[in-house]
Amino acid sequence: MIWRHAEGNQRPRDVEAIAGGRYMIRQNIKKESRTDANGAAFELWTYDEAVASTAEYAAYYAVQTAELKREAEIVDDYTLKLIEEGTL
Repeated sequence: MIWRHAEGNQRPRDVEAIAGGRYMIRQNIKKESRTDANGAAFELWTYDEAVASTAEYAAYYAVQTAELKREAEIVDDYTLKLIEEGTL
């Protein structure tokens, strides 16, 4: 997948089905404060996005799910350790 940087006024969806059985995937979504040429402040959403085929999206989703699962396991292991030590 080819990722490109994008910006917008509204928070984008993480994943969006688009024409032709493809998906628009977005990551690193952040809200930023900026200042225009007149010094007025405004907020803007910045993110990286890529167009993916169904197969590419399935692979991307599998990796993301595995990473989230691993993070949950790390938190569970740490919580158990704190319980065993009597901290919690």
